[in-house]
Amino acid sequence: MKKSDLPEQIAAFRYSLSAPRVSRQTPLSSGEIKRYLAEVSTKSYSIPGSNRTNISTRTLERFLSQYRKDGWEGLMPQARSDKGRVRLPDDLVAQAVALRRERPERSVEQIIYLLEESGLVEKGQVAESTLARHLRHAGASRKELLKDERSGFRRFEVEDAHVLWQSDAQLTLYLPDPKHPNRKRKAILFAILDDYSRYILHGEFYWDEKLPRLEDSLKKAILRHGIPEQFYCDNGAVYSSHHLMRICGKLGVHLTHSRPYRPQGRGKIERFFRFIDTSFKPEAYEAINSGQIKTIEELNEALQAWLGGYYHLRKHGGTGKAPIERLKQSTREVRRISIMELTEIFLWEEERTVDKTGCVSLMGNTYEVDLELTKQKVILRYDPFDLETIQVWKGDKRYADAQPLNLKRRYDRRVKPDQQEVAPPNPQIVSFFSSG
Repeated sequence: MKKSDLPEQIAAFRYSLSAPRVSRQTPLSSGEIKRYLAEVSTKSYSIPGSNRTNISTRTLERFLSQYRKDGWEGLMPQARSDKGRVRLPDDLVAQAVALRRERPERSVEQIIYLLEESGLVEKGQVAESTLARHLRHAGASRKELLKDERSGFRRFEVEDAHVLWQSDAQLTLYLPDPKHPNRKRKAILFAILDDYSRYILHGEFYWDEKLPRLEDSLKKAILRHGIPEQFYCDNGAVYSSHHLMRICGKLGVHLTHSRPYRPQGRGKIERFFRFIDTSFKPEAYEAINSGQIKTIEELNEALQAWLGGYYHLRKHGGTGKAPIERLKQSTREVRRISIMELTEIFLWEEERTVDKTGCVSLMGNTYEVDLELTKQKVILRYDPFDLETIQVWKGDKRYADAQPLNLKRRYDRRVKPDQQEVAPPNPQIVSFFSSG
């Protein structure tokens, strides 16, 4: 982990403790908040950048206050000059237990390696037999935890629409590659499902599984349906990025992940994908083979027709009602923000040091910034699909946008969009897939 990532990880951790309270759209009484804070303070945590494993109620109250006052930025740690080197054995064991509970399949050797790499202990300082004995005494042996993993799963459903959204991605099928028509290319389906109604808030096929595709889906779902209380997803790199944590923190959304190797927590979205495989996918391949579907735009057109003309109208086996019917029954008032505010929140951020000529580099491009920022660290905010417009921030102050001097790339090549001509809707496709 880079040092520059640590403040984001600390802010994300602090927000994860506060999110269940601040993300609720129904205010809690002071007594309910007090009981929640007391419960959180009794648990042990793996705290980024710290050897401590517990959080006091006073500290939790401070996190809540800072978030309500300054939002995500209020949770960022302040620079300090008194970093200590004292590491108590109890703290070390607690850290090892946290690492084992996080992923029960980790071996003692792996845990020691992680402790050494994080700088908590010197290499060779901890013996495997010693740490294994401490883990057994703490009830964190691999055998015990994996046994717990195999226990039954309790059925769960939230009380109303837009309280909890589930998201995941699936490699659904293959399409002709637009650059090489004789080859096939995988199409990835991103879907966001409302836990209560089973309504698909947004579903779209993309050519890959990179982060901006998730952002695009989430942004579209929020613009159409408002802001949920909780966003629940996989532990994959796309879903567990610090960028997504920052987005959810600024939106006031509680971001949670399913436990590693335990996909049952995402049961509803997994069942939706199984239904895609049995209902939509065979029809889609038939249309692909007959030449009705040739592009990813036409595939998405077919998906929307199938969702609106069949899936959302069909009685769901789990709820006994059609997803659109259950969604419309909700009288819940959902928070909304403007597209301008949402666009700002979804911008990427990178820290750079301005050189002595007043320039910074980003994605192979060179930009000129305000000369008073020379030799200072700044935050660059930008859309990865548009590297011509780069915001420059120092603390809470925004300076003039960076001016490109050597624009070799107009977008981040890691997230390069496919340039395809968007055709008008095909009536045959819409009719075919909306018929069920």
